[in-house]
This record gives sequence, structure tokens and C-alpha cells, in this order.
Amino acid sequence: MKKKLLFVFFMLLLVIIVSAHEGGEESDEAPDEFNGEISAGLNPIESSYGYFEDFLPLPFVIVIFVASFIPVLLLIIYKKDFNKKHIVFWMIIYIVGSATLVIIADTINLTLSSETKGPVHWHADFQIWNCGEKLDLIEPEGMLNRIGTELFHEHNDGRMHAEGIIKNIRDVDLHNFFDFIGGKLIETSFDVLTDDGVVKVKDGDLCNGESGEVQIFLYKVINSHSSQKEGFIVEQLKVNENYVLSPYQDVPPGDCIIIEFDKRKDKTDRICDTYKLAVEQKRMVIA
Repeated sequence: MKKKLLFVFFMLLLVIIVSAHEGGEESDEAPDEFNGEISAGLNPIESSYGYFEDFLPLPFVIVIFVASFIPVLLLIIYKKDFNKKHIVFWMIIYIVGSATLVIIADTINLTLSSETKGPVHWHADFQIWNCGEKLDLIEPEGMLNRIGTELFHEHNDGRMHAEGIIKNIRDVDLHNFFDFIGGKLIETSFDVLTDDGVVKVKDGDLCNGESGEVQIFLYKVINSHSSQKEGFIVEQLKVNENYVLSPYQDVPPGDCIIIEFDKRKDKTDRICDTYKLAVEQKRMVIA
């Protein structure tokens, strides 16, 4: 009986090691959908890339499974009146319990190693313009009602949503947002996936008969704290594709970001609806 139990234990351990090893290989390369080359009309597929590279080290996973099995093994060996039903019951307890411990430990590990030290819920409103024409992103499909990833996405509401644990703050910059929604944004060009296909522009293309340029304007609240609802002072700036949205849930004080292809200008006259309303209600002053 004891030999059979030990055999089962080591077989389970072998399965765990093989499964974890196969999972770890997933982190070698990012999937194709992260390369900004998604065909027109296709909804970007959310990827789990990054999960395995953040997962607990394999030795630690094995230790949890082994340690959680020891009490079960002792019960089976030393309790005389154990029958097959008892063994099946405790094996289920072992599998479910140890898997739960791994998940909890992995969540704690990811939280402690992240730059934000826990989950966030940040928002920023945005608009994309091409020679005076406002572009709308492709309509999201499915029950999730979003395009992008679980961490960084849009819900057909003109708003960037950063929701979850941010391991690296660069994961929520503008460049990555465009990548995640199936487009591309660099200093001199952008691609946007719309219901009518992919819109591509680059510096030097004609815009209303003149040479155009990709420009990113930012309305940023410069006197805000998390509970503030009015009295905002806003500054308009020019930023690049590496800009990371401000850490606020409400908009404002969350950012208003205008990505525009037009003739070169120092300021834009475009503004997000939330910011326009705040100005009209005298809750905001644009410096």
C-alpha cells in the first residue's frame, strides 16, 4: 500500500515538473498579435504573453506541491481505517489546495515585483484625428466588449483603460496602447485599425494640400490630487509615443490625449468632451 502511494506521489510530481517546464517556454517570444500587423477588420486577439515570465520560479512551485502533500501522505500511511474513498477524497483536497496555494503565492509575487505594488485603475480620454477627420477605433466584439489586452484596452468609449497590476510602467505608454489595439504609433507615423480598414499616415504625407506631421498633444492637470472634483488647472503639452498616462481613475484629472496628423502647429484646438464640459462648468481652467 505504501509503495503504491509513493508511486502515485512521484507520478504527480513528474506531471507538475513537465507541465511547468512546457509553460515556461511560452515566454520566449511575444505572439504575432503584439507586432502591430493585424489585418483590417479583424478584432485583435487578447494574448496571455507575459504571464509565464511573471509566474513563480519552478522550484518554488514544486516546493508548494510537495509540502502540501506531506500531511495527506502522513494521514494515509498512519491512519489504519483509511479506505479507497478516503484516499480519493484527500487526493482531491491535496490537488485543489496546493493549486490554490500556488495561485495565491503567484499573485503575491506579481504584486510585490510590480512597479505599482498592486492593481491600478487608471483612465485617460483620447482622440485621433487625420486631416480634420476624427477616427474611431474598430468596434469591439464578444462578451468582453473591448479591444486590447486585459491590462490596457478601450471599450468603444474613447477612453484608455489601464486596469490591473503593472509590472513595468512602460507597459501602459501610448506606444503599447496602439500595439495592443492592433495599430502602431511612433514619432513620425501612426496606423489605426478602424471598421473601414487600416488608416496609415506618416510625416510628409499631404494633408489638405500641405505637408502633414504626426503630433501628440496632452491636456494634463497640474494641480490635482485623487479626490479633487473641480478647480483643475490644465496645461497643454506636446509629448511623444512613450508618454505614460497619469495615475487617475476619473477624467479629469485623468489626461486628455489628442493624436493628430495635420500641418505642424504648436497647440491644438481639439479637446476631449470631458475636458470641454469641465471648462464650460468652470471646474477647469486651461493655462
